[in-house]
Amino acid sequence: MSGRQRLVAGLTGLAVAALAGVFCLLSWDRANQVAGIVSALVGVVALGTGVLALTSGRERSVRIANTGPATAVGAGSHANTGLTAQGSVHGSMEVDGTAEARAEDGGRANTGHDQR
Repeated sequence: MSGRQRLVAGLTGLAVAALAGVFCLLSWDRANQVAGIVSALVGVVALGTGVLALTSGRERSVRIANTGPATAVGAGSHANTGLTAQGSVHGSMEVDGTAEARAEDGGRANTGHDQR
């Protein structure tokens, strides 16, 4: 577990302990009201965090190295010893030490980076 994960787990544990203490001090009706409000707020925070994680523009790096040979035979076939990426790619891509890719009878071959 990384330091950041430990911090999040520790803060979550503290929040649970604090809420348990508050609920113990309140009457059942009041604790129910507080729990409803806290649940709604936590739900909104969780939704926002999930959307933020999905839309973050963090760059990723991909490295392909020392691959084996590939042969494509026939129309529409594809031999790839490198990297094929669909759509836009955010981040760095490195292809090094790829083996031979051969195409016969109308096939396609790629030993580097193929962006579609």
